[in-house]
Amino acid sequence: MPVDPVCGIEMDESLAVSYEYDGKKYFFCCNGCRRIFKKKPKKWAKKN
Repeated sequence: MPVDPVCGIEMDESLAVSYEYDGKKYFFCCNGCRRIFKKKPKKWAKKN
């Protein structure tokens, strides 16, 4: 199961919101977390 890189919530991939960055697909629990990620993707992508 994917883990939201912003808030750390584990979720079902079929229910998650996704965004592709630097060739990798990231999954988020909601659009809010995706917006936060998109503002500073390098910060959040490094956590993975």
